[in-house]
Amino acid sequence: MTAEDLFNILLEEQPSISLREREEEVFELIPELRECKGFNQHSIWHPYDVYEHILHVVDNVPNNLLLRVAALFHDVGKPRTLSLDEEGNGHFPFHWGESQRIFLEFVKRNNLPKQFEVPISYLIFFHDLRGKNLPDSLVFMFGEEGIKNLYELKRADLLAQSEAFHYLLDDYNKQEQNVLSRCTH
Repeated sequence: MTAEDLFNILLEEQPSISLREREEEVFELIPELRECKGFNQHSIWHPYDVYEHILHVVDNVPNNLLLRVAALFHDVGKPRTLSLDEEGNGHFPFHWGESQRIFLEFVKRNNLPKQFEVPISYLIFFHDLRGKNLPDSLVFMFGEEGIKNLYELKRADLLAQSEAFHYLLDDYNKQEQNVLSRCTH
């Protein structure tokens, strides 16, 4: 499997079907994804292992290659960053940075263009950041389209978590509107 083959799968209506069918080939292309399969997140937020969570997010984002690739890599660094607290709850400090690093290695291995690398790596790195914490410089850097993509990824990520937390979608929508209003000023 090549990166181009993977991208064709990601543009299917429900990519998780082909990703599961061609799982071994996908794991050969992205070895770190294999580590996610069966990896328990030890969290009330996450009913799925990391791999299943990722596949749900990929299916949940709009059919846009940048978003689908960002979704595929957004949590791939979690197995390497797990920390359990005293109660046995899982935390993943700086998993977004490890996930970004893994994506950038994938880009290098597959000689992908810079215009592809930059927006996806930003989406991966900032997918867990709350809107009110986005500095103006970051809002400017992302621009309106980038902010919209970031919140598409954030919503898809939340929908692939426990339903008990889906009420946060309203907060995400408000955050997005607030951040978008900062784009025009």
